[in-house]
Amino acid sequence: MVHRLFSVDVVMALLEQPERRLEECQDPELATFLPQKFLIQDLLFARRMDDSPTVQGHALSCLAQCLELPSLNVTRAVHNLFSTSKSILTISIPSCTQSNMKSLPFRTVEISSADNSSSDAAKENLALLLRRVKDSKTNVRKAALQALLGLLKHDVVPPTWENLETLSERTRDPAVSVRKKALQCVEELLTECSTVQKVWLQGVLPAVVDSESSVQEKALDALEKVLLSQIKPYSASHHMDTNQRLTWDLLGLLSHECRNLSRYFNRTFTIWSKQNKFTPAFITNLMSHFKADHAAGAWLLLSKVATSCPKLPCGKILDSWDALIKDVDVTTFCHILSVVGDIAVHLNNDTKKRIVVDLMSLLKSFTLSLELISAAVQTLYQLGCQESIKQTQAFLDEHCGELLSICEAYLSAVILNENGAQDFDEELMIKHLHTLGVTSLQCPAKVSKKTVLLVESVLTADSDNLPGNDVPPSLPLSQFQVNSLPPRIKAHGVLTFGKLCLQREELVHKYLPVFARELEVGKEVAVRNNVVVVMCDLCVRYTNIVDHYIPDISACLRDDEAVIREQTLIMLTNLLQEEFVKWKGSLFFRFMMALVDPVPAIASLCEYCLLHLLLKKNPEMFSQHFIECIFHFNSYNKHKSYNKFPQTEREKVLFSLKGAQHREKRFRIYRFLLEHFTDAQRFNTSNKINQTVLACFADEELPLDADGAEILSETFTILSLKEMKLQATSAGGAAGEEPEEENMARAVLQAAQKKVMSQVQKKAFVENTIPLVISLKNLLEQRRSPVLKDLMAYLQVMMQGYRNEVKEFFSGDEQLAAEVEFALKTMEKEKEMQEQMENCSLREERAKPPTAQVRTLSDKTETGEGKDGK
Repeated sequence: MVHRLFSVDVVMALLEQPERRLEECQDPELATFLPQKFLIQDLLFARRMDDSPTVQGHALSCLAQCLELPSLNVTRAVHNLFSTSKSILTISIPSCTQSNMKSLPFRTVEISSADNSSSDAAKENLALLLRRVKDSKTNVRKAALQALLGLLKHDVVPPTWENLETLSERTRDPAVSVRKKALQCVEELLTECSTVQKVWLQGVLPAVVDSESSVQEKALDALEKVLLSQIKPYSASHHMDTNQRLTWDLLGLLSHECRNLSRYFNRTFTIWSKQNKFTPAFITNLMSHFKADHAAGAWLLLSKVATSCPKLPCGKILDSWDALIKDVDVTTFCHILSVVGDIAVHLNNDTKKRIVVDLMSLLKSFTLSLELISAAVQTLYQLGCQESIKQTQAFLDEHCGELLSICEAYLSAVILNENGAQDFDEELMIKHLHTLGVTSLQCPAKVSKKTVLLVESVLTADSDNLPGNDVPPSLPLSQFQVNSLPPRIKAHGVLTFGKLCLQREELVHKYLPVFARELEVGKEVAVRNNVVVVMCDLCVRYTNIVDHYIPDISACLRDDEAVIREQTLIMLTNLLQEEFVKWKGSLFFRFMMALVDPVPAIASLCEYCLLHLLLKKNPEMFSQHFIECIFHFNSYNKHKSYNKFPQTEREKVLFSLKGAQHREKRFRIYRFLLEHFTDAQRFNTSNKINQTVLACFADEELPLDADGAEILSETFTILSLKEMKLQATSAGGAAGEEPEEENMARAVLQAAQKKVMSQVQKKAFVENTIPLVISLKNLLEQRRSPVLKDLMAYLQVMMQGYRNEVKEFFSGDEQLAAEVEFALKTMEKEKEMQEQMENCSLREERAKPPTAQVRTLSDKTETGEGKDGK
């Protein structure tokens, strides 16, 4: 390994020298080694497949450095490796120091039309580099990030969303050093390109809540440098410089396309406030942009500042309120309302009354969007807050109660009148329902029984039997019945009814069975989606009551609609994080099903939720449920302990992965779990499998029927997985591998751990596993079971580490020892033949002449091609 590392350094030293001409070489056989193209493509880039992660990482780092060298041939060689373009590329050759070379001009390189094979090779090279960015070794990932950054900066590969997103994803890497490197990379790429700006926001903003303080600091420094420090006074007569334009472009993205990321600002601004970043000068500069084209970004920034800044110039904000409330977009208006609510405590009573009148006028017009209605009611609450709780509630009862009465009157006109439900404005009814819901939370005492029944009738059968003001008692419903109202109105009715349930426990007891039934048999996607939201919200308030219905909610992880599966996954993750829901019953296994969801985005989201949000709170949950996964996903219920939790027949079918057609999905789940085991968990799980699975079949507690044979076969395959091997005994890479970061003390400790773990594993294998295997082999031979081949395959894998101890281990069964010996010898011969075939293929590939032709325009001029075009 040391020699290969040294060879990479030698290649870099040669690349820094001028390329030697072929005529200078006396030996024609050695002439092929002179071109810099050979050094890069055949020596340097070939190390990307090295057995040693250290060599791989070093080679990739050097590849990134090649693009900085002042050599056109070097740049051209790197382009040939990755570029599939047939266009003319303009490449900037960086100037060297004056002591050794003059500045080189821009050179134009023409890439001739490459054939399909060279184009495919370039795509494969890029795909391989992107895989290295996700390598298991930290140093390899860091080096691959640096290489990808170099290719993007020098336009060797295009800044596509896939390439840029790969960088952004690494800002959430498990390794702190990789997260820092990824932040550095996206910062270097930050330009006026909107795609790169989005990637920068997606990478940097979530990093402010990183678990590592040094990563948080790096993200905060980047945000302060790019966003905060560029807030300068605005003047329509002066053009903004590049950095200022970049700042307002980013704030514009946060105000519109990337609104979901702006929530990370809350923590950022809390920290900056403690550091006294928001000086009066900063506030003045920021407010000078209220009349600019990019005012939306200014209001976004001020809405975050206002929550942590002690006092703002209220006069200027109120002037903007009067001028802008009818002329701005929804998002900006929400930010304005947020600012007004935050400064309400500093306003005098007359000003508050004036704003309250404006807000009530807007709310009673029902022209606001749903988002603005919620924001306006929240601002109304902030304006009405008094030192006395009674005074505050009196204010809310007066104003929110008035809005509640208006909504009730409208719903009565539509629902109770004979022709009302056939002639109404759908959007207007949705706004009334939404207003009723958000205002009812502020004045629960004003919600009448009639109001509850009116909302109930939106979800259930037509209320033709409710004329005038006569309101009979409601009857329990088995599910939401069909009525003439559109699905959108019913969906909003569910949300409104959920808000009413938050205030009245008796409604929760009565309607939870209705909600659960709707999840099972409902046909309307929006309604079912909102039922999931409501039930999970109710779980926070009424945890013990809703806990019984968690299986009904989690069943939606297998809903036919992707939007419902995703919503359910998010809501349940939130509840598990806050411990309103526990990992019990079938919940864990239903989460595992989301790992193999047919929509890749949902499977990826589930993986993120499990690893980054839930596993940290319960580090043992993967190992605790692993063995039961084998029985559950194979729908096997004959074991006395496993897969015994209650399920309906429908749920059993939904969450079954039984059969050969689902084998790949089952093993995807097993591998995911095992990859995130500790060595102690792997060791304990292996022993527990011996005791609770293999021993049960060996003692014939479990029948060796068709289903039993499937379980036993799968168990042997799981025990043979590389992910099941102890990492302390299998880690270490190639021979002579040096530890990453040159940490010799850590290497010594790892070596000692490896030795101890090997001894413990060997003892457990000899004392616990081998007697069971011999017993099972005899039983399987008697039954002539096809599982015997899986048992032998398992032994073949396990005995690779004990090649010279086969006879000792199986002294009690000479025939089995001979069979294992034969299997190991056969495997070794097959491995040798495979290596020989790969070496032959590699030599043939290298012997092929290059397909791509690369020439400079100056070369064409010298040959006369550039003059007459021939």
